[in-house]
Amino acid sequence: MDDDLDLAEAAAYILGERPELHEDHVWAVLNEFGDPPPASSDDLALQLVRSALPEVPPRTAQQILGEWRAYASLAGAPDWDDEG
Repeated sequence: MDDDLDLAEAAAYILGERPELHEDHVWAVLNEFGDPPPASSDDLALQLVRSALPEVPPRTAQQILGEWRAYASLAGAPDWDDEG
């Protein structure tokens, strides 16, 4: 990813999409990784969460990572109304 993602914006996006998630779990995962890991490394990422963040359930971590990747994809996409 060329540009650094804003973690506060990512957290707001994730909590907006998944309001049932605990904000402290979202922040714990975002701060642990810094950037969303690629989907191909989900198993390794979830292993890390289990060991480093035992308070975050694996299913919750998986939801957070998925929404974070969605946010990163949207943040990296050009705006539809940009003319160039």
